[in-house]
Order: sequence, then C-alpha cells, then structure tokens
Amino acid sequence: MKNSTKIKATLLLTSLACAAGATAALVLLQKKREEEVYHEAELKAMDELEEMMRAESDCASCACAEECASVEDAYQDTFDEEAPAEEAADEEEPAEKSLED
Repeated sequence: MKNSTKIKATLLLTSLACAAGATAALVLLQKKREEEVYHEAELKAMDELEEMMRAESDCASCACAEECASVEDAYQDTFDEEAPAEEAADEEEPAEKSLED
C-alpha cells in the first residue's frame, strides 16, 4: 500500500473516532442537563409541599375554612342564578317558533 493511502485511511479513522467522541460527549451533556432539570423540579415540588404543610398548620383555626366555604357558596349561588335564566331562554324559543308556524 502506498503511503498516501495509509495516511488517508489513518485520517479517516481519526475523524470517525473524533466524531464518535463528540457524539458521546453531547449525549452525556444532554443527560446531565436533563438530570439537573429533574432535580430542580423535584426541589421546587418539595418546597411547594413544605409551603402547603405550613399553610395547613396556619389553617388549624377554622377561620380559613370558613372563608373558603363562603367563597365557594358565593360561586355556587352565582351558578344557580345563571342556570334558571338559561333554561327560561330555552323554553321561550320553542314557543316563539310555534307562533311563527
């Protein structure tokens, strides 16, 4: 084999080895980033859980529960008022259609 052929083969093998190494490094870097994101999300979830636990201990005095219940009642009352109005509008439409026929 000629020297130039050997050099070309060596350069080709070297470039393939470099490309494989670079690909492996990128894969490892991506895995490390994913682990960091997962770890950050885990820490955030743990912090939120701690805050909820603290808020629960603050609500031991039923004052918070009463306030939440009053808000829910007001919301439900609003919904209850809207439902009959919609039903009345639906009932009026067929009556109007029968008059037109």
